[in-house]
Amino acid sequence: MNRLFNIEWIKIYNYKTTRVFTLIYFAMLVVFGLILSVIKPEIGGVKLDIAKLGFFNFPEIWQNIGYGVSILKIFIAVIIITNMTNEYSNGTLKQNLIDGLSKKEFLGSKIMTNFLLASLSSVFVLGICLVLGFVFSTSEASFWEGSGYLLAYFLKLNLFFSICLFLAILLKKSAFAFLGLILLWVVETVVSTVEVLLRAYFGKGLGQIDPDTFYLSNYLPLNASSNLIAFPVNFEGMITGGSLFVLKDINLSMVVAAVIYILIFSYLSYRLLAKRDL
Repeated sequence: MNRLFNIEWIKIYNYKTTRVFTLIYFAMLVVFGLILSVIKPEIGGVKLDIAKLGFFNFPEIWQNIGYGVSILKIFIAVIIITNMTNEYSNGTLKQNLIDGLSKKEFLGSKIMTNFLLASLSSVFVLGICLVLGFVFSTSEASFWEGSGYLLAYFLKLNLFFSICLFLAILLKKSAFAFLGLILLWVVETVVSTVEVLLRAYFGKGLGQIDPDTFYLSNYLPLNASSNLIAFPVNFEGMITGGSLFVLKDINLSMVVAAVIYILIFSYLSYRLLAKRDL
């Protein structure tokens, strides 16, 4: 394992773009937390202090921060895709195999890198939640309550990274891999929209659709990754004067779906490498 890690570390460290995007990503995680702690958006002439609205209260902070920072995962997607596609363009994949590295070990090093990046990101989120929670939380709840969202965040990243790795292996070019990721997102969006419209057509209209009911499209790969952490804002509470941020239960079916998809995309990545004449 140390040998595989050392090989990947050399590749990542010696590629300037990867170093830059890695530093940008982890710096932005910290900056995101700092901005949230001071931001007071103005809506309708009224300044909203998200700290006073309960954004940083335990246990909701785990869900709120996890949902907010997950958008930054696209920076790691750049690292994963370019790191893999460079193996083809620079010939290092073929050279590694010639030097005695098996295809299983090669893929294992990439998966290990994904796991490590997701783990480091989760540690940063842990630190951000604890610091901001201890400073701003007015709740009497235990600070570990709701911390299960760290696992959801970790799985969310690993699923997204496994999709990126698969597309990079499948398409070999960075531009094509990113286009593939966009295309997958568009296809899932279209399928989700069609499912909602069909329910409205055969039901009582769009106004009567229950957003919390079962949707098959929610279990598509990118949707499953997104749905691991629910949207934390409670609009009904905002209207009625109740709590704006409500901790929702982690959907265990999404957790299971994420684990299954990670295994599927990892297996498909291995099959591509195993069958190709490199």
